[in-house]
Amino acid sequence: MKSLLAAALLATLTTPLAFANSAAIEDPSDATASTPSCPNGSPLAGTVRDATDALIPGAKIQLDSTVNTQTAASDGHFLFPCLTRGAHHLTITSEGFASQTLNISAPHNTHLVVTLALASVETQVDVDTTTTAANSANSSGPTQTISGSRLQALADDPDDLQRELQQLAGALGGANATISVDGFEGSSALPPKSSIAYIVVNPDQFSAQYREPPFDGGRVEIYTKPGAKTFHGALFAVNGSPWMNARDPFSTSKAALGKQRYGFELSGPVTKKNSDFAITLEHRSIDDFAVIDATTLDNSGNPINVFANVATPQRLWLATARYDLQLGAKNTLIATYSANVNHLLNQGVGGSSLAETGYDSQTYEHMFRLSSVTTASAHLMHEARASFRFDGEIDNPTSLAPQVSVAGAFTSGGASIGAQRHREFNLEYDDDAILTTKSHTFKFGIVFNTWTEHYQFRTNFNGGYTFGGGAAPVLDSNNQPTAQTTTITGIEQYRRAILGLPGGAPTAYNNVAGSPTVRFTQVRNAAFFQDDYKLPHGVQISYGVRYYIQNDPLLLSSLVPRLGILWSPNKKGTWTLHAHAGIFSGRIGFDDNSEVLREDGVNRITSTIYSPNCPAFNAGTCNPFSGATVIHSLRQFSPHIGNISWAAENIGGTRSLPHGFNLSADLYFGRLWNGSLTRNINSPLNNSPTGPRPGQANLNILQVQSGGQGTISAQFIGIEQHTLKHVQFFFGTVHVRIIDDNNDTTFNAPQSSTSMAGELAPRANQPEWNVFGNATFTLPYALQLSNNIQGHMDMHYNVTTGFDNNGDGNFNDRPQYALAGTPTCAANPKASPCSYITPYGALVASGGTGQLRRDEGVMPWRFYLDTNLQRAFAINNPKSEHPQKVTLNIRAANILNHTNVTSVGGVLGSPQFGQSYGADPGRRVEAGLRYTF
Repeated sequence: MKSLLAAALLATLTTPLAFANSAAIEDPSDATASTPSCPNGSPLAGTVRDATDALIPGAKIQLDSTVNTQTAASDGHFLFPCLTRGAHHLTITSEGFASQTLNISAPHNTHLVVTLALASVETQVDVDTTTTAANSANSSGPTQTISGSRLQALADDPDDLQRELQQLAGALGGANATISVDGFEGSSALPPKSSIAYIVVNPDQFSAQYREPPFDGGRVEIYTKPGAKTFHGALFAVNGSPWMNARDPFSTSKAALGKQRYGFELSGPVTKKNSDFAITLEHRSIDDFAVIDATTLDNSGNPINVFANVATPQRLWLATARYDLQLGAKNTLIATYSANVNHLLNQGVGGSSLAETGYDSQTYEHMFRLSSVTTASAHLMHEARASFRFDGEIDNPTSLAPQVSVAGAFTSGGASIGAQRHREFNLEYDDDAILTTKSHTFKFGIVFNTWTEHYQFRTNFNGGYTFGGGAAPVLDSNNQPTAQTTTITGIEQYRRAILGLPGGAPTAYNNVAGSPTVRFTQVRNAAFFQDDYKLPHGVQISYGVRYYIQNDPLLLSSLVPRLGILWSPNKKGTWTLHAHAGIFSGRIGFDDNSEVLREDGVNRITSTIYSPNCPAFNAGTCNPFSGATVIHSLRQFSPHIGNISWAAENIGGTRSLPHGFNLSADLYFGRLWNGSLTRNINSPLNNSPTGPRPGQANLNILQVQSGGQGTISAQFIGIEQHTLKHVQFFFGTVHVRIIDDNNDTTFNAPQSSTSMAGELAPRANQPEWNVFGNATFTLPYALQLSNNIQGHMDMHYNVTTGFDNNGDGNFNDRPQYALAGTPTCAANPKASPCSYITPYGALVASGGTGQLRRDEGVMPWRFYLDTNLQRAFAINNPKSEHPQKVTLNIRAANILNHTNVTSVGGVLGSPQFGQSYGADPGRRVEAGLRYTF
């Protein structure tokens, strides 16, 4: 590991310096002279800075027309590879600065430095830096660049900001978007919003630069600001008091909800000309509550509803530091450090989980990063990045008692997570280069990652009892068994257990014993090549290839091609049409690998006992192993494990409308194969856990295989406006239908290890309809109103019986359709079987026909509207060298207080079946004060 660190650091520092040194000996005029690849013109390179000489990333540089536009990189640089000889006009705009137009002539033999002045408060017009889909063959679908006033519209709190970005990026695939900061692949805690220059949501993921397909959760790229050349800073405080916030949807009383944030920012020069710094420090105190909505039993065995608010406070420190060093005219070195320390109480509580199941969690992340950007010539730019991240988690449960889980009713006892410890070291090294010619822009690079993981797993070391219900004798009026049998629910089974009645044995007991220590190192490496080729008649072709490998588990066969074509039928570029196709490969992450190692069957033994003998059940005194047959389980990767693969195609177009409107539409089609899923390859042959098996008796072998299949179709339409003085907005809608048989989860197991019937179904927690957008309004009296909306419909969840009828160790069996003439449970609860009338038809736990398809449940629609109203007051002349102002704002999340349901009871016949019992927070309001100098 030490050699890896040394090699990465040496490569980071020496590679760009080698480029810089080779460039330094060139005649400066040669950097922009005509070349054979640009016989009728010359390249133009430049940098955008402000009046303090600070770099301005994300500035929009428009050459002669709206079609030929560049966006300044994170270091303020831009490059036009080939300007025809003669006169040209450059218009440079950036949020908060006065636009500037320059008249230049080509060839231009020097590196151009553009200095933007601050826009006056009285005449400021917001200019969005969004690049439209018309500008690149790589662009497709809901791609956005968010900066300026649109960036201000997003939440200040990092947790809320992450939620909003996940929602924006998840338009084509769930809420697991990849978030990168300053070009690093590895996700990390978000930096303070005040340090962000701009955000790119869903850049073209058909580029070979990216691993993820467009429908695998999306991607968010965040780029932070450099330091200033004169001292600038800010002090801020935010308060959200209990009286400002709404009661949570399933709480019977209003809890003392509140939030306080305060901190400072400071940036300025380290030396007079070539180095600067930026630091931030923030503290958050969040007083939140989890809402319990469960059904338990009193001492007499009667059902009672439990509603409670349990405090879940958080205390977090967030610090960042950045140092920029100009190593001459062509090389910039950037060093950053960030720290994130968070303490959370009563995690895991809420919904049907009672307060005793909670645990306290402490998380930390310390990260040091180095970046070096070199403009070796007007045609070649090189960037090298290295990241060293130390993070971990310490979890301590409130109780160490065995856990008791009653299907569809409640969970009590200790947290199954146990006293867990996790330490991680991640090394990332990225090396990219961009080479431009008259018609080509080549980009190639490598991404190297290692994760060294140290776990102390105590999951299920405390043991757990499951009451899933099932077959049981019918009891007479004296609670004595009759000759008849019936199917009972989990809570009825639990009632019989605590009262010592027949049919009251727990469905199963499960625990893990052995060494809690798991250690391993996972290495991943990827290389890519991408070429954007500009042809005559408005045609652009983008093609590339990416190769990925990893160890533990070993994956090698991941060479995937990408292709994109764009055509502008008219010279003005008001119409563009594009098409894309590509193959994508996934990965099996360290989290999945750690779970396989956790249940290896050697260092940690997983045991399951069906129907343990526990008369007058008491979880603390029961000895489930007494006289029992123990079923052991282990996990393993298939020896033929392969990489997850997708193929995707896209067609679409953009129409530039008058007055700054742009309309976009896209269609997506996709195919998934080699998806990871888990099968018990040694499941019982007669549906009895202790029955005969293909291999060793009483052993579940849970094997991760590559048999998952799926399809996707998606349709996107969006409209944006970025030129009007008083309003700018982006709105879009996407219909996504993802059908797969592994639910996009490595450890998702079919209900039967011998059949995939009913498994090909909509993906859980993936809304089929999505609407999203943001808008900023400039109001009278210099007020600014910002809004961010999200809407999700047709999000699916699974419906189960709570049983394990086939004895394969998975309690995920789904109901069957009732036979004609089956009595209903409402009319004859003792009938065997009896049916439940549901939106999906009359269902029985067993004894019916067919099988309900996976994920048939549909959640209520969700809608989020977040707003922010703010007003800035200038303290001195805003054109002065040190402008000062005070900004007041009031922000509301979920201002409509819509009940956004996150949990619906899916266990057939349980008290919560079909009922909503968990939701995102209600309306949250906070007021802020910010002083900048």
